[in-house]
Amino acid sequence: MFGTYFYNETIKRCVSVFGTMFNNIDIKKTKADGTVLTTTKVPISYGPSQKFIDRLAEEPNLSDNNRSAISLPRMAFELTGFNYDAQRQQNKLIRNAKTVIESDNTNRKFQYAPAPYDLNFTLSILAKNQTDALQIVEQILPYFQPEYTVTMKMIDDLSDNRDVPIVLNGVNYDDQYEGSFEDRRVLEYTLDFTMKTYFFGPVYTGKVIKNVIERDYISSALGQFTTTQIDESGLVKEVKHYEPAFAAIANAVNNNSTVTFDTAINSSISVGDEVFDTGNATNPTVSSIANDKKSVVLSANITLASEKTLKFVGSVSPNDTFVVAENVTFLDDGTSRDFADDKVTDAS
Repeated sequence: MFGTYFYNETIKRCVSVFGTMFNNIDIKKTKADGTVLTTTKVPISYGPSQKFIDRLAEEPNLSDNNRSAISLPRMAFELTGFNYDAQRQQNKLIRNAKTVIESDNTNRKFQYAPAPYDLNFTLSILAKNQTDALQIVEQILPYFQPEYTVTMKMIDDLSDNRDVPIVLNGVNYDDQYEGSFEDRRVLEYTLDFTMKTYFFGPVYTGKVIKNVIERDYISSALGQFTTTQIDESGLVKEVKHYEPAFAAIANAVNNNSTVTFDTAINSSISVGDEVFDTGNATNPTVSSIANDKKSVVLSANITLASEKTLKFVGSVSPNDTFVVAENVTFLDDGTSRDFADDKVTDAS
């Protein structure tokens, strides 16, 4: 349906990170004077706690002589569900770009803003006595107030490391007193967590803008630009445009409007683009482009030496997205003057 295969291993990464947080917990058995008798590392595995409880309740006389009973204490965790988190959703058109350009030096990988989801995890602590269980619980709770934040590398192809909070929602306790003397007692603490992670879409490849042309324009009306210059002091609005400039190396031209290239020019160059570095007092524009994109016809004749780099820039519009800086400049010489569209006039 969607047409683009991708697999970012997001769930696999989250499960691995969550389990790793609790894989280095120890319990100790001590004497009354504080002397440590034994230190035991608590094993952890993925799966529902009920599976381990059922194993403990199995018939002790097993036909398989190599099979032993499960030792306690131990921990088990599992992923129990997903929920979309609308509060963390950003603009869906935001791009996350790779900082390192690919080997061809013309393309860059990027992704659109990810979808925020909450992953629900359950951590079960199983023990046969209260002392062991409390040792484990008290080595976990102080780190969650109520969240603990880990930094995860979300996508291998992009340098996007994100802080992912893991929130402890609550702790439940269960101790089964009923049963015969032959039944093994199991104390169970259940900790519920929420991991606030992100699901990323496919990685796209886009062209890299390596050249820009900066020009200043003065505005006297909302949404309109003029090329008027300041001839006297006044209140003006200066807007800087950073326009994508696509460079192409041209062959030699002798007073001709047709310009040829050894290789096809960038597909983003279009009719009407302004051409810089031609040597003309007024920059010509592109009148037509050949089908193979190896030649263009300009609005005026030019003369170029061989292997001259020309820069093609699109037309200016107040609504263009490349308007990235806007400054209001106050110029005042102490006299009463107003700024008009074409010049500064005396208001007195």
